[in-house]
Amino acid sequence: MEFLNLPKLFASTFYAIPDYQRDYEWTNVQNMTLLDDVFSLFDASEGNHFFGAIVTIPYEESNGTNKSINFSDYNITDIKNIKHVVDGQQRLTSFSILAKAICDLIEEKFKNDSSFVKAQSRKLDSIYFSIYSKGYDLAPSLILNDNTGYCYNHEILKIASEEYSKKPKGAKRILGAYNLFKTEIPLRYAEMYGEDFSKERKFYENLVETLLNKVTMVEISCDASSNAFQVFDSLNGKGLDLTAADRIKNILMSWAPKEKRSQIWVNFEKKVGEGHLAGFFVSYFFYTKKKRISKNKLPDEFKNEYNSSTKDFDDFVKQLYEYGEIYGKLRRCETNNKNLNTVLESIKKLNMEQVYVMLFAAILKYGSTVISLKEFVDYSKTLIKLVVRMQVCEKSMNRLDSHFSTWISKMEESEIAIKDITSRIANDIKQIVPDENFKQSFAQFAPADNKVSEYYLIQIEEFLRRTINKDRNPVNLEGLSVEHIIPQEYSIPRWYENDVVPPELEETFAENVVENIGNKALIYGDDNSAANNYNYEKKLYIYKNGKKGQTQGIPCNTFVLIKQLVEDYPEKFIHEQVSERAKKLAEIAVQIW
Repeated sequence: MEFLNLPKLFASTFYAIPDYQRDYEWTNVQNMTLLDDVFSLFDASEGNHFFGAIVTIPYEESNGTNKSINFSDYNITDIKNIKHVVDGQQRLTSFSILAKAICDLIEEKFKNDSSFVKAQSRKLDSIYFSIYSKGYDLAPSLILNDNTGYCYNHEILKIASEEYSKKPKGAKRILGAYNLFKTEIPLRYAEMYGEDFSKERKFYENLVETLLNKVTMVEISCDASSNAFQVFDSLNGKGLDLTAADRIKNILMSWAPKEKRSQIWVNFEKKVGEGHLAGFFVSYFFYTKKKRISKNKLPDEFKNEYNSSTKDFDDFVKQLYEYGEIYGKLRRCETNNKNLNTVLESIKKLNMEQVYVMLFAAILKYGSTVISLKEFVDYSKTLIKLVVRMQVCEKSMNRLDSHFSTWISKMEESEIAIKDITSRIANDIKQIVPDENFKQSFAQFAPADNKVSEYYLIQIEEFLRRTINKDRNPVNLEGLSVEHIIPQEYSIPRWYENDVVPPELEETFAENVVENIGNKALIYGDDNSAANNYNYEKKLYIYKNGKKGQTQGIPCNTFVLIKQLVEDYPEKFIHEQVSERAKKLAEIAVQIW
């Protein structure tokens, strides 16, 4: 197995996305993390960084009907040079967009230095272009599908003229990634050098070399689809976090007495949880260093921690176990505080890894007994408000690192109480994500994950119960489900009858209307099944009367959200009502979060 840098990876291969693969889905969050990792390698003294494996199979014509280029246009006749990507599409796409964004920035900033521009462009071209046959146009090394591919070829590579739309999610993500990289890279320069532009040329030169030579991946080529999917399942079951964790394991084992080696890591892994090992070390070193340590640097930081410690090996491991057990309980929602566990379950549903940095930092500062206090629960709830606003507004969580550093430094002040840190965070939230921005984004919020939708709807439902019905009883979660009012298996004629779907909504109707938060409510499973994919009139009957024989209460008498839906929209519910209802929910959301 050979570690390949990006030019070598793309040297003799076209990577095509098969028809059955999902679209490009990385948001600013993942792309900001990618950029952070690249800049962590920027220092010339740093080594390479492994960005994971891609899994490929030979190109299959039957699974390549939606490709965005015609091979004959580029005289690509040897199918052996084309591979279908089973795993790794998101990374390959983001790296190609990043390379092109760097190239475009160089062309814009150094337009009066044509030799420098040509030299750097020639290097970067090797990532996203392939010259297959002399005399033919440049072909994209990465062949994306359908509208996303047409948008990529036209807007990013600027080599095509096929018609496409910027409105579907894949195209939006492509353009969002490109704009993010073009915006962020100059900001990184400003952070490093301020207004001293004398180092700009060297900065971009180093950035190109970093991308070309320090980013490495492994390609796993499989002969048959079945083998590829077995490899895919294995890789995704393990998770990329284990790369850093395995290195730390080897370091710890090298220090341990022979008779203790077999159990030391096994016991530690049980306490933390296998999937949370890298997260533990990131959180721990964030607290001690007041900044995020990139995963590729965690093993070296671990060495430094031990070498600078006054503890002998046994005491060092004992403390590691203590911290690991605390962190593991946070991740498993198994603390001795039931109210805290409820909050931790919410964090788990939202899948917000970054929150654990601040949760763990408070425990390390104030001691493990702080977990049992109401003040710690309030602190945790405030952190949820922060990440909710970031999630809804699609802001990169990595942008919080500077705030985390400030808040953790504040904790270090000897007399400051955790409630004061909570107040500081609460005040800062309104500056980080202002109310108006949050409301506007919430009205457009369209989470495809039902667990995420369920979390938001439960919080809104319980808020309405407290404020309208003065009912403080939580929603009964048993048998609860998310109801799509316009069903996921929708029929436009059934729903619109004499109304018309605006043309600009047709392509994105499922993503932006059906999945919009304004189209969702809570309902129990038997009523959800009864409502099924019927038209709105039949659904209203179920909302008002429930399923015959159901045992959990009539929907409009059980859920405030359903009651309001029935009252506010007694006749029809199409995209206009979805938008109107989403704005009403946004007004409630800004009060909750």
